[in-house]
Amino acid sequence: MTARIARRANDPIRAKRHIDAALEAAPDYVPARDVDARWAGDEAPVGTAIRAYQRLTVLEPASWSAWYDFGNLHQARAEDPAGAVGCYKRALALAPFEEGPAMNLATAALKLGDSPVALAACEDVLARQPGHIRANALAATCYYNLGRSNDADRLVGWGSLTRPYTLPVPSGYADLDSFNRELAAAIRRHPNRRDDWDPTKRAIRGGSLVTDVLKHDDPAVAAFAGSLAVVLDQYVKDLPPADRDPEHPHLRAIPAGYALDAWANILGDGGHQSGHIHNLGWLSGVYYAEVPASVHDDDPGHAGWIEFNRPGYGIPDSGRATFRALRPQVGMVVLFPSYVWHRTIPFVGGDERISVAFDLHPR
Repeated sequence: MTARIARRANDPIRAKRHIDAALEAAPDYVPARDVDARWAGDEAPVGTAIRAYQRLTVLEPASWSAWYDFGNLHQARAEDPAGAVGCYKRALALAPFEEGPAMNLATAALKLGDSPVALAACEDVLARQPGHIRANALAATCYYNLGRSNDADRLVGWGSLTRPYTLPVPSGYADLDSFNRELAAAIRRHPNRRDDWDPTKRAIRGGSLVTDVLKHDDPAVAAFAGSLAVVLDQYVKDLPPADRDPEHPHLRAIPAGYALDAWANILGDGGHQSGHIHNLGWLSGVYYAEVPASVHDDDPGHAGWIEFNRPGYGIPDSGRATFRALRPQVGMVVLFPSYVWHRTIPFVGGDERISVAFDLHPR
């Protein structure tokens, strides 16, 4: 269909022209109504988009993807999680093994304070995929909300699965201070540095982002990669034996090998990272190359610290979670399962906070 081709070519005006022509000839032609709803979901006012999906789902009530997209419209653009819940349930009734509607149902239910519904959706996915990152993250939030802090804390594993290390001094450097000065300088001048806001839709708010930070011919970057590999190997050695908790989603998924995806964040006054998880990893972490003097131990507000267990993505905090926070220190590596919620608390003071974040992808 020419309208679909125009949409793929990022030409919404031409796409709409073809959609209108098709609907004028056949007002109830389902493929045209489908493209019209998707077009409206991206380009039209929310009310118009809702009416387009209403028409589509009346004509094609057995399309789980139409109900799923209708739910996403309610939840994201219309900021109506209550409206989204019914759509996701219709999608799951038609396609019970689709994880997208289940996970978005869990998120919408948590926004509404309905943790039992959210947890049921998570458990349905986890029964098939025990290591599913988003399902484990949302399940942990449900556990806290329902007063099951032991179950949530088991997932997070504070001190065993979520823990700090000190980077070994890389070969060729006298100490960590001299190494980190060179690493911070290499990050600042990295060719992949982007100073526009959140160019790849990561969680950073303000500051600069350096994608593929390890792909740079700089001695400090190469030295960091070598020392980080030592820490990652040590983390795996330090994990509790899998037979101690054979059903634990993190311990049962220890990879035989991994690929490393890393990026750097340069944050100044007010810069921070909102609560998020890393959907594609097994293990995630952050290394601190430069920390502002304003980030210190005796700050009751923990400005500039990394905090765990507070949910993001619009999910409200019920006040029942076990919040943990670590003060970043130069040379510190913090590692945690990729499903653990984490955020950076904003700071002020004029200096920069430079860190390298990374995911281990099993292979």
